[in-house]
Amino acid sequence: MEDSVSDDESGGYIIVRSASTVLASASNKLATWVSMKMEVGWVPHGPPQLHSDEDKFYLIQAMIKS
Repeated sequence: MEDSVSDDESGGYIIVRSASTVLASASNKLATWVSMKMEVGWVPHGPPQLHSDEDKFYLIQAMIKS
């Protein structure tokens, strides 16, 4: 999973994702993506979700259009 945004902006809902081998890096990347989206009218929807496997940490944040 790469850092990205899966969006269905017409539906008013997006998923912002970040992945890294270091939790702090994944968190910083997610914060950057979320901040960029908030600047254009998106708001977080619930808390971020964390998943980890043996290699990486994955952070996911759902967002809705305000």
